[in-house]
Amino acid sequence: MSKYVKIASVLFDQEHLRNQSGAREQVLEETIKKLDSLKGYGLNLVVLSEGIEAVAQHLEDAEEPGRPGPLLKIYMDFAISEKCHVAGSVKLLENGRIYNSAAFISPSGKILGVYHKTYLTIGELEKGLAPGTGAVCFDTEIGRLGGIICFDLNFENVRKQYVELKPDIMVFPSMHHGGLTQQIWPYECRSFFVSALPFHGGGILDPYGQPLSLTDCHKSVAMVKVNLDRVMVHLDYNREKFADIEKKYGDEVCINIPLNIGSALIYSQTEKRTAMDIAREYGLELLDDYFNRSLDANSKGRMLTGKI
Repeated sequence: MSKYVKIASVLFDQEHLRNQSGAREQVLEETIKKLDSLKGYGLNLVVLSEGIEAVAQHLEDAEEPGRPGPLLKIYMDFAISEKCHVAGSVKLLENGRIYNSAAFISPSGKILGVYHKTYLTIGELEKGLAPGTGAVCFDTEIGRLGGIICFDLNFENVRKQYVELKPDIMVFPSMHHGGLTQQIWPYECRSFFVSALPFHGGGILDPYGQPLSLTDCHKSVAMVKVNLDRVMVHLDYNREKFADIEKKYGDEVCINIPLNIGSALIYSQTEKRTAMDIAREYGLELLDDYFNRSLDANSKGRMLTGKI
């Protein structure tokens, strides 16, 4: 069944305050103002940039999940007032170690969990931050959420962990864009991808890495409604069935076939059935199942030829 989620990515534009007197107070105040400006839009998820912890917090300002400080309270207050999930950048103290983290806040204001940046920069390590241990996902009422932070974008092993965890939405609080690397993550994870950056071009990508809404010189918040009820299939052995599906279900289904990739994203746009129901009805083979079947067939072919 269709599952629509309204997402916002917030531009961080206070990086110029880094190391200046009063930077912490100004960033906290501006974060409150930005979140206040988002009230009333009916958002389900808001993602904020890594710039917040980078500029607003020194190590001694790290907060504890069990004893929220001013930054976590800002996120919690907004989540409660708007019945919205928040993925917020924050330095966190846990078990005597300080992490660069993304805190996932529920609409009731509770911390669902935290992701600690797995791959810190050399500079962060030298400052005394501790690296996290890898991918985590959180099941929520809007879907399965996962996250990475900035430098993590470069490391395939973390991405492979998320491929196994199958998130619906990946959040990316960052001080770095990543260029084409951003597109790789949503495609391989088969998920939506939300980047929150300190410059234009952050926003929401679909599972093909195609931009749905980005910040630019005219807007400091990227906002869009996405449908999480989806399946991705290869065109081989499936495409000849698409016309029958579209004729039968009309506007209740959307089949997105991007250029030059060789696969399709099928959305159910009705409460009557899920995208997976449609796939089963028409015997559609999911993209990853097709790739795995191809791997098995090639392995058997090598055994027959005596070559490995």
